[in-house]
Amino acid sequence: MKKILAIALLTVLATITASAQLYDDYVDELRDTWQKTITVPNSQAPVVEKLLLAWGKEFPNEFVEIFDTYKKTGDTKNQGLYNYKVDYAPQNGFIEIYGSWTMIAEVDGNFLKGDTITRKKILQAVYWNLPNGNKLFGVSIEIDGEIFANCMIAFYEYNAAKGTLTPRFDVVKRIYDKMGISYPPEADETEIFVKLPKVGRDIKYNDFSSDRDKVIKWNGNGF
Repeated sequence: MKKILAIALLTVLATITASAQLYDDYVDELRDTWQKTITVPNSQAPVVEKLLLAWGKEFPNEFVEIFDTYKKTGDTKNQGLYNYKVDYAPQNGFIEIYGSWTMIAEVDGNFLKGDTITRKKILQAVYWNLPNGNKLFGVSIEIDGEIFANCMIAFYEYNAAKGTLTPRFDVVKRIYDKMGISYPPEADETEIFVKLPKVGRDIKYNDFSSDRDKVIKWNGNGF
């Protein structure tokens, strides 16, 4: 019986690891492909919702599916062992979809045996007004686990008259410059996690050099 339980546990962990790696690969691919103009369909939905769904149609992922379920039912669906919560604040131009899964380390490794490990998958989306009347839309994805970590950010300019989201590579590059790394980042540099704000316009990031987040200030038109 113990042998069967051990095999079952290893099978579950292997499945979770494979799933995590697949999503990690998705983030890598998205970091390379996000720079394309996206058409935004006419909709009466709040702006941040409309922009996230237009973006998600171009880059399908489980976050958009979870948000769609949340909008239809007021609840979220789980993906495997992950539990999801949605923070939807259209008045702030903010959406966060937060997934987490907690386990206890079975063997010593990156963590000590018995340590609690929390794996996270987080998407954040925001929009801000620009002086030219357009809006700046940003989206970030963070994947955090026991042995892997990955993050991507993308910014677009939304022109309501044209119904388009146009990539703003200059904004993304400026953010990376402020963090002191190149773009595209090297593999070990993708572990710098960017946090888009629910309140205000300043971006926080954590490069794990200290316990405190660092801040990139918004100047009214950029960073």
